[in-house]
Amino acid sequence: PRSTPFVPLSAESWRLLVEAEIDTLVRELRKNALWAEAVERDGLGALWVGGSRWPGTQDAGQDAEATEAIAQADSNSPGHRALTQIDRYRREFASRRTLGRAGECIGLASFADRNDDSDGDEMGRVMILESFLLLREAINGVSDPHLMDLQAIIDPFLLVIRDAETTGPITRCALVSIQRFISHGIVDLSRIEAVPALLEMTQAVTHCRFEATDAASDEAVLMQILNVLGALVLSPGGSRLNDVSVCEIMETVLSMSCQMRLSEMLRKAAESTLFTLVTFVFGKLNDMHEGGSALLERDDAPAVAISTDKQQPGQSGSSTEPKQGDDNTEHSPQPAAPVVSLGAPQSVEPAASVAPPEPQQCFGLPAIRELYRVLVALTNPQDLQYTDTMRLLALNTLQAAFQKACYAMAAFAALRELTLGDLSHSLLLILQRDQSSLISPALRVLYLLFASHRRDTKGHLELFLCQTLGRVMALPELARPGSRSPLRRGPATPTTGAQRVLPKPRVVPEISGPDSGLRINDKTDTGSSRRGSAASMHDDAAIPALLAADTAPTYEQEVELYDSASLKKGMRGRLATQETRRQLLEGLHHLLIGDEALLTDLWVNYDCDVQRGNMFDFLVSFVAARAVPWPDARNDESEAYLDIMLHHLIRMAVRAGAAPPTGQWARLLGVSHVVTRSDSADAPATTPLTMAQLLDRKQHKDTMMRAARLFNEKPKDGIAYLQRANVLSRDNSTEMAQQLASFLRETPTINKRLLGEYLSKPSNLEVLQAYLGLFDFSGRRLDEAMRSLLGTFRLPGESQQIERIMETFSAVYFASDPPDIASKDAAFILAYAIIMLNTDQHSPQVKGRMKFEDFARNLRGVNDGHDFRAGFLTDVYNAIRDHELVFPAEHEGAAGFEYAWHAVAADNASPWMSTSGQTGEFDRGLLAATWPRFLQSLARTLAHFSSDHTLRLALSGLHALVASAAHFGLSACVNEALLLLASMTGLHSVSSDMLISQVLVKSYNRYSVLDAESPTSSLGVAAEGFAGSEQRLKLQEQEDVSVQVTQAALQFGQDYRGQVAFVALFELAAQFSSAIGRQGWDALLDVVHVAVDADLLPRQLRTIEDPIFEHMWVPRTSTLLAMDAAQLRIRARRLGAGEGQRDGQQGGLLSAISSFWGSSAESQTSPTRRQELRWRAAPEQLVGLISRGQMAVRASAIGSLSSLGDDIGSALPLFLTVLAERFPQPPPSQPGSPADAADDARSPVTKPASIDSAVDATQAHYVPSSVYLFELAVQLVLAEPTRASTVWPAIEPAVQRMLESADTLHHFALERCVSGLLNMAARVLETDQLELVERMLRCLGLLRDSDERTFHGVAPTLAEGIGRLADTDLQALLAANWAIVRLLLKRLAHVPDFAEAHVGTSNCMRRILHVLVEVVVLLKCGAIDVPTYFADVLDTLAAFVPNDRALSALAASSHMAGSEIASKLIALLYDMQELARLQSGDSAPHSPPHSPHAQTEPSIASVASGLPRHSKTTPMMMWIGAMSALSGFVCLGNREVRQLACSQVQKAISGLAGVSWVSGAFGRVLFPLMDTLLRADLLADSSMEDTHARCISMLTMVFLHNAGALHAAPAGTGSYLGSPSLGSRLGPTYPQLDGDKPEPASDSPLSYIWLRLIAILSVYIHTGKLASSRLDPQSPDAVGKHGASLGNKQAAERRRHLSVLGEMAEESLKNCLLVLDSMEIFGDSTERQDSVLWRGTWEQLDKISPQLKQQVFPQLADNPTEGADNPTEATDNSTEATGNPAEVSDTLETRPAVVETREVEQQQQQEKQPGVVEAETEAGSAAEHGSHDVEKPEPLQEPKKKHGRQNIIIVP
Repeated sequence: PRSTPFVPLSAESWRLLVEAEIDTLVRELRKNALWAEAVERDGLGALWVGGSRWPGTQDAGQDAEATEAIAQADSNSPGHRALTQIDRYRREFASRRTLGRAGECIGLASFADRNDDSDGDEMGRVMILESFLLLREAINGVSDPHLMDLQAIIDPFLLVIRDAETTGPITRCALVSIQRFISHGIVDLSRIEAVPALLEMTQAVTHCRFEATDAASDEAVLMQILNVLGALVLSPGGSRLNDVSVCEIMETVLSMSCQMRLSEMLRKAAESTLFTLVTFVFGKLNDMHEGGSALLERDDAPAVAISTDKQQPGQSGSSTEPKQGDDNTEHSPQPAAPVVSLGAPQSVEPAASVAPPEPQQCFGLPAIRELYRVLVALTNPQDLQYTDTMRLLALNTLQAAFQKACYAMAAFAALRELTLGDLSHSLLLILQRDQSSLISPALRVLYLLFASHRRDTKGHLELFLCQTLGRVMALPELARPGSRSPLRRGPATPTTGAQRVLPKPRVVPEISGPDSGLRINDKTDTGSSRRGSAASMHDDAAIPALLAADTAPTYEQEVELYDSASLKKGMRGRLATQETRRQLLEGLHHLLIGDEALLTDLWVNYDCDVQRGNMFDFLVSFVAARAVPWPDARNDESEAYLDIMLHHLIRMAVRAGAAPPTGQWARLLGVSHVVTRSDSADAPATTPLTMAQLLDRKQHKDTMMRAARLFNEKPKDGIAYLQRANVLSRDNSTEMAQQLASFLRETPTINKRLLGEYLSKPSNLEVLQAYLGLFDFSGRRLDEAMRSLLGTFRLPGESQQIERIMETFSAVYFASDPPDIASKDAAFILAYAIIMLNTDQHSPQVKGRMKFEDFARNLRGVNDGHDFRAGFLTDVYNAIRDHELVFPAEHEGAAGFEYAWHAVAADNASPWMSTSGQTGEFDRGLLAATWPRFLQSLARTLAHFSSDHTLRLALSGLHALVASAAHFGLSACVNEALLLLASMTGLHSVSSDMLISQVLVKSYNRYSVLDAESPTSSLGVAAEGFAGSEQRLKLQEQEDVSVQVTQAALQFGQDYRGQVAFVALFELAAQFSSAIGRQGWDALLDVVHVAVDADLLPRQLRTIEDPIFEHMWVPRTSTLLAMDAAQLRIRARRLGAGEGQRDGQQGGLLSAISSFWGSSAESQTSPTRRQELRWRAAPEQLVGLISRGQMAVRASAIGSLSSLGDDIGSALPLFLTVLAERFPQPPPSQPGSPADAADDARSPVTKPASIDSAVDATQAHYVPSSVYLFELAVQLVLAEPTRASTVWPAIEPAVQRMLESADTLHHFALERCVSGLLNMAARVLETDQLELVERMLRCLGLLRDSDERTFHGVAPTLAEGIGRLADTDLQALLAANWAIVRLLLKRLAHVPDFAEAHVGTSNCMRRILHVLVEVVVLLKCGAIDVPTYFADVLDTLAAFVPNDRALSALAASSHMAGSEIASKLIALLYDMQELARLQSGDSAPHSPPHSPHAQTEPSIASVASGLPRHSKTTPMMMWIGAMSALSGFVCLGNREVRQLACSQVQKAISGLAGVSWVSGAFGRVLFPLMDTLLRADLLADSSMEDTHARCISMLTMVFLHNAGALHAAPAGTGSYLGSPSLGSRLGPTYPQLDGDKPEPASDSPLSYIWLRLIAILSVYIHTGKLASSRLDPQSPDAVGKHGASLGNKQAAERRRHLSVLGEMAEESLKNCLLVLDSMEIFGDSTERQDSVLWRGTWEQLDKISPQLKQQVFPQLADNPTEGADNPTEATDNSTEATGNPAEVSDTLETRPAVVETREVEQQQQQEKQPGVVEAETEAGSAAEHGSHDVEKPEPLQEPKKKHGRQNIIIVP
């Protein structure tokens, strides 16, 4: 650095400092013997002088002439001024020693009488002493220091420095004084006036001489010289030094640096000073370059030269080595070599004439160029006069110069010529040798050279890269050092099992997008396929052979790759070893990572240039192959190449804007603080071509390369290809020959031997002439022209062929008008002679070499009759002798390098095109062509890494590669990266055997195999002892304390590489999910599938956020087996407890269940099913390995799959499509099929699908991973419902397939499917996406086609889900798809109770009823249209009323007979009937006509299903439907429910008004209710006695209350009375009375109702009488075959109950008869006999109770004719009606045994019969069209005789 500004000293301080220096130096002089004598004799050593001077005066002895001489000398050189000053001191000395001359100055005469007889040496010493005395006097007389002449101050000291007789200490003392004057500002060099003093000091110090004393003292003087020179140059006036001074200074310092005789310390100091001064000198170029000063680059500067030759004889100076003990020895700072010499003027830079410079002109380009020339000359390894030490010094000095001003040096042609010429040649030569001490600095200089001179070093860089890459290629096997085994950091990869083979990345042929501009059509080859961007940039974008191999690349493979890249063989250097190899690799690494745009520039400048090889392509393949840490390769080399590759990938990712690794991923990669470097400092781009233009050039080059390959195989094929590509004309014209010659000349990959043979053929003479016409031989000597020609092809072997080529060449050459050749024949003869001379001089077979005389003698007179000029022949001879004519095939080794260098020097290549600043525009195209190689290299690195550092590097590169590919939309790259990582995990594409599992549980500090289906296992106890959410919690706890072992998990646990790959796989997938394609998702989800099935995921990730069921998770297979086995045992015990008393069929069912239970649970403990550990290892070791694998999974980002929707963007549908393919699927239809085998590979365990079926055990598979993946899709919607519009269309087909095959799915998978579907629907319903909700419900509706077992399993889930939907927005739900919801609710009404225990504790019925309550509320408040929804709601409510089959079975059911649920249903139905009545308003109810042929369905509850679901549904029809459903609860077994139902029915009917409503109540409500109560099982049930009594009373009361209105109603009014006769209504379910059906009395409603009422009461009366007869012990019928059972209490109670009902019915009938008679409905006493109603009444009653008429109407007993038409017949009928009471009793007693058997038959008959309501609807429709014919009820017919008794059948 420059010195800081000086602080001005005061006058006193200034004077004291100068005096101190004078005193110090004089005292040092007095110590010397020679100087001491002069002091003693002349008294000049006294330091007391100076006080006698007047201030401001000077010595009067200094005359005007002397002053003028000194002033005149100031304008001349420093040396001339020094002589003038010495003259002055001599005159002053003479004046002090003489006497008599003092008056001469005033005109007195001279009185001097003696001369000075002192010798010269003594005079010199005295003069020097006198100079100090004069200086002392002068400073004492100066009042202002600034008025003192600077040179007067320094002159005495400079005299000492210049004096050769002074010793080292004296000279050093003077040098120290000079340095102090400079440092303290006494000599202020910042002033322009100080320039002469500066030059004087520089000249004196650089020419310093002194007498040697001892080595230490002498080196101290030399050290001080370095200090003074440094101080002078770095002073504020250092920039005012002229060229000569600078050269002298640099020569002095450089001489001391190169002098090996000096101590190392001094040489190091000299080197340090040299570097500092060189930095200062070359730094001037920056000012020149920036300021644009033309005066500094001038051509008339003083001629300067730094001689690098050894000291020649006659040169001034002394010995280079001080001799000890020789007093006459002098020492000089200039050693033997080099020294400074002033040469003749020479022109440095040709320029315009400039005025002569001033002598004090600042130094400029001449000095810098001379210094640069000397340094460059020192680096030449071929110049043997310089040592390697001198070359090393020169290289280090050049490095300092380049570091300071390399870019400025490139701006000056004089310096640029040296740089690109001698310096580059010397540096490349050094790299060819094994001089490790020179290679490293040479590489550093080359790096700076390429960086600053890149525009002009296109050929130099190509030569350097080819040479260096050739030297660092793989060593042959014999030359390789012994490799050591890689150090493994982590568990070894398992050796058992098949070895994993990493898949090789594939290349997508079309990568270009619509905006990339990379789509190129290959128009040059019609037979080849079109290629995309990757193929257009490289001939073959596939992975090279050395990358595709699984071993380290060999030397032969790398050479083959080198040749295939069309790189020049002569440029490839020979192999280097050891330290040389390491340094070359370091230099290559430094170059390639120093400029992030360099690789792109290589592609632009080389791969797109037809004249050059594919440098980028080769470099990428070479680096990618060598970056792999192969086991037998040197890891340090692979790390260097890996770092190069990573730098390229990471910088590309940064340019693409990719985010660096963060979080846990960053910690794994070893990245703590990420600082992204900005590209703002990049140099401006100089690429004039766009990417499209470059691709066109690349395509043209590929065409030429392909044509060259074909030409090398067969010239005709290559020419034909060029013609097809429209490169050559198709006719054999001159134009075609010129085009072909251009192709042969410009294509470097043409085989040179084949080219020579082709050109030498007579048929190709025109092509040869055109080929030679492409050369410019002007100004070249004949041998030079031949050298340039023969460098392009090899001469053929036959003389005729050579002669033909030489003749054509001679003609072309002679046409260039050469000065020394007279004719074409002379040129031909000389050319041939040169070839012969070349063979003679350089062939190893030739013994005696040809002399010049012989060569000249052979050519006498051939130059058109004259001799060639002697000088001309001499030059030719010497050139051939010194430099062999090397043919292209021989361009290898040293000769090849020289040939390559000459080619580079003569190359007029286009300037370098730089992409700096716009490199990102080329990144996509380059990455598309190279990513397979990079990915393969990184994959191999991950497979072979031996240290964590290499692992981190590989992962960093993979991150950068995937980030860039994701940014550029190269999904193929992302997919292949994920596929490679998935393959490395070991969890991809595993076999089913790898997933066979066993569970280990720890007990008493020991692990044992868990039997999941055993009731005594921990899982079995938890599954059987708890239910619902508590059961799930207990099972999860058991899973946490147990370990599932699989072969896949074990291998993963001991594979360190696989675990790292697992983490990398999911980290990359999480960060770049939007760029993943189908192949990538397939690989990723396959790994997830195996990880879940192998139980590697922690339970936290398998936990399901389910709003329906708490603590839900994806259980293991073993856990689900335990749950299923527990449910089987629970079901078996429940069935055994409830039906243990049954025999026959019940026993068979229990036996089947027990058999299945035993086969699945108990048999596990049998010796044949005993489970043993499948692995021959300690359980603790297995658990440890599993724990390792689980740790890796926990450390990964696999949990981010559930939140992918936030970043995946438009790729979400693709992810969901691939995800949906892995949803639970039905098992294959045919075992053993390929589909079955594939499913087995994904499903490790096969178990029963449901708890009550063992038949379909092989048809359902539970795959935990499929459930887990389905839940992922569900979570995407639950987390963000707006995402449903994307998620649902993608997964809808898969969900639909699942539900269509619900019967074959595993029950848990189906439950999760239904739950997820309902949760999504509820979440989407919140956002009013009704269309999606409707589609989801439509899928859910597919469950209606599932069998009963399947539907029962998902019933609680359905109930809870539908309830949640209703809670969200019931009105919107109804609008979405009410039909599906209604159908599901109807089917849920028949779910058995055990299904709830299977899934959870939620009450299915309560949840459904809550939904129905809300629907009814909406109906009541008018939120929905009543006519539209009433029938559906009523139909749904009616479904919950038990049908005939379930009446007895559900009598003891807790959930159907519970007062809470039943009360809700009854209340809802009551509300519905009220709502129907309110709908009537003022309008009269519409009464459709009655169809007598309508058949009533046996189930009362099914009446509502017949209501038409359209807007014309009448209020009457709606009311009848509600009441029919409500009346169904009257027949239930729960007494409280029956009473409540009876009350509600009575309350609803009692308030009716109008004949139509009353008739509808009887015909559609009361009569069907009574028909049901008269069924044999209900009639015989004594617990329902109060219900029968209440219904009989309600029936008669309602009848009597409305009898008047009914009687007054006209005929045909009771249209809703249409009902079959009693006999047909009773059917096979209750006693049927055979006999003739009576004709109806009239068409009035009263007649019909009254006759039906009589029929109903008659049944009670008849059965009561039969029962009474059995109860009477005195009855003759009481004794029989069943007499032993009379003591049975149940039978007695049943008979008593029937008797009571009969009596109650008879009393009610009597009351009705009396009331009707009192109302004269039968007519008065005179009209009774004519009343049809009267006759019909007694026709029926007489058959049941002949004495009834007498009891009710005793007055009629006196009139026999009025009592009966045929008393005898009545008596007979009575007898027959009574029949055999014992038989009737037997029938009643045996009813319970056959009820269940006939239930199935009854249900089948019901399913085949059309509903009564539908029939009545048809009748109503007929009535609207005017058909009012109503068929009368048929009268009771005469009972038929069978075996002499009444055929009364009481069966269910």
